Amino acid sequence: MSRDRETEGESERKTKMAAATEAKTVHSAAVTYFSMLSLLSLCPPFVILLWYTMVHADGSVAQTWNFLKQRGLQGLIEIWPKPTATAWKIIFIYGAFEAALQLFLPGKRVEGPISPTGNIPVYKGHVAPSSTDSGSSGNLIIDFYWGMELYPRIGKNFDIKVFTNCRFGLMSWAVLAVTYCIKQYEVNGKVSDSMLVNTTLMLVYVTKFFWWEAGYWNTMDIAHDRAGFYICWGCLVWVPSVYTSPGMYLVNHPVNLGTQLAVYILVAGILCIYINYDCDRQRQEFRRTNGKCKVWGKAPSKIEATYTTTSGETKTSLLLTSGWWGLSRHFHYVPEILAAFFWTVPALFNHFLPYFYVVFLTILLVDRAKRDDDRCRSKYGGKMSAYDNVVSGKLKLKGKALDVKAGGIKKKKKHKKQHQDFQSTQNDLSSASGGSKEVSVDPNEEDINDADKSSGEGKASHYDDHLTPAERRYIEQREQLDVHRLAKQANKSHRDRIQDFNQYLANMSEHYDIPKVGPG
Repeated sequence: MSRDRETEGESERKTKMAAATEAKTVHSAAVTYFSMLSLLSLCPPFVILLWYTMVHADGSVAQTWNFLKQRGLQGLIEIWPKPTATAWKIIFIYGAFEAALQLFLPGKRVEGPISPTGNIPVYKGHVAPSSTDSGSSGNLIIDFYWGMELYPRIGKNFDIKVFTNCRFGLMSWAVLAVTYCIKQYEVNGKVSDSMLVNTTLMLVYVTKFFWWEAGYWNTMDIAHDRAGFYICWGCLVWVPSVYTSPGMYLVNHPVNLGTQLAVYILVAGILCIYINYDCDRQRQEFRRTNGKCKVWGKAPSKIEATYTTTSGETKTSLLLTSGWWGLSRHFHYVPEILAAFFWTVPALFNHFLPYFYVVFLTILLVDRAKRDDDRCRSKYGGKMSAYDNVVSGKLKLKGKALDVKAGGIKKKKKHKKQHQDFQSTQNDLSSASGGSKEVSVDPNEEDINDADKSSGEGKASHYDDHLTPAERRYIEQREQLDVHRLAKQANKSHRDRIQDFNQYLANMSEHYDIPKVGPG
């Protein structure tokens, strides 16, 4: 049955199935409710306290604590900034400008991933949902915190999550970074080298994000997290306030690093940002070409995994296991955390508060890695064991990856046979899955690198474009011999194998026999 003919009962059933699947892959109910209520109640005042401590308390948490200890709740009310007409005008004009750019600037059309329930991401809001991805959980707190729409839109073209996450949030990060430079110059008459390093690295990172923006549509923020307080308020307020906090601290605490140290920090930070970009680029190219690409100069290794959608369809994904993604399952988080450290370290170590963002980012990414692994384990089941055999560890590095065959480990005999070994692995996994398969895109894994194959192919992609006809014939003949050998072994019972082995031993000479060295 097509989407436009689905009954209301079927849509509701799919929504509940998708919600139940998500609930299994995140935290327990108690932890979920505690974290939601804590973030809802503590994050807004924390942003105000962070600003007050950086600007008015010399960056000292102890000084702010003593002030609140003496004044209590009245002290928090006193330091809470009052909204002004000028502030409202600035925010409104900035938001309207970013919205206009989003709507009217020309650009290449990039389609987002298919939603978890198999719908095309076109949404109109809760009052007129266009797919089964829209709906209420029945709990007001959860609906407010996590949201009800995966891709909420105003009209046909204005995507709210694109506006909050990218246009307003990320651009605010860049605007505030430059603003802090201007403010330091206004206060001190010059811009310190520490501020220049901090601002340059943050601008390079934001530029990298927009250069790679098409890949962002396949991440957890877009493909899984709905438009609620968690995403929208986080990108509108938390990102501009907390992510730029090292620069906010440096406004009143300029540090003279010296040319040599400043260059070292700048180069190290740019290198980390480039590695983070290259990790995402490898995954994006792997998805775009359905695995028919080069990773570090050679054909990528991969694992073919099947999964079942909420509607009962069997589909297939390709999991990338080479390049940066062969080092660990979430390796791209490592250079991202290091980049945050390098644009914070120009503040040196007089106060802890500038490093809050680095600590927060580490906790956020570790939690995200766990959520992603749990979701993939729930989705792929036993296929994730094969993936774990090749790429283990979350944020840690590991040794060279091993080949996987039928869920186990298979040592490589020769380096030149790596391509044939991985092709055999894919065929084994395909045979083990059984039944007919439909191949399509599934976006739920941000960090397990999958490239779902287009439905027109019908079978696994082969990396034999660079082979000569003779090499192709050799591979085909080798595969046929393997099939005959395995079929011959499969026809023998265990008893037949034991008899053959005993006969083989009986025909062998004993180790203490006198060797025959001559006639007679």
